Amino acid sequence: KNSAADKAGIKAGDEITALDGKKLNFKELQAYATSKVGEEVHYSIKTNGIVFEKNIKPAILAETGYGGIGVGLIETGIVSYPWYLAIWKGILETGYLIKEIVLAFGLLFKDLLIGRGATVDLSGPVGIADLTGRVARLGLAYILQFTAVLSVNLAIVNILPFPALDGGRLVFLLVEKIRRRPVSQKIESAVHNIGFALLMVLVAFITYKDFVKFGDKFQSLWQNIINKVS
Repeated sequence: KNSAADKAGIKAGDEITALDGKKLNFKELQAYATSKVGEEVHYSIKTNGIVFEKNIKPAILAETGYGGIGVGLIETGIVSYPWYLAIWKGILETGYLIKEIVLAFGLLFKDLLIGRGATVDLSGPVGIADLTGRVARLGLAYILQFTAVLSVNLAIVNILPFPALDGGRLVFLLVEKIRRRPVSQKIESAVHNIGFALLMVLVAFITYKDFVKFGDKFQSLWQNIINKVS
């Protein structure tokens, strides 16, 4: 925020195609920006398939000690596989996602138990809507991958041993198996109802935080919709 890139209107997912008309690779781009600190550099930026031009002055960034305009750079591309390999690659990728999400939840619960609080940024429906909009600008392949991540995340959340979730129901089934007799329906219903109430409080809290964080974006969106309708 408030960097030269932010003021120039550069967004996440934009592609830097050239500096001063020169096509540079990742390392050359960084070196060129450092060599031009304090001078105007002509940036060619591609966003949503459209190239726009901006003159931006690189500056020494406190975070890196090198010249830049305030963006994180990555080299990226789409790798294609024949269908018979794509299925196997998809299975491996799903396994990787499951592992990373489980580790992230484990770290979250660990931090909460030792009193460090939530060290990760939680988002609800509003935050997901904002993320979906940003991912959609990157293309169909990214939307499909993001949908897969959300689906795996939802499956793992649903299996957590918490009342009102499927994982909570599995805990009661396990208890019944160990005791060899069913748990009182009144007790189970009460536990699930309390768990559901706590989940709704958590959802409301996270949604409130999302509105505080992303409220200005949704306000401008609604304003644009109203202006078009009127």
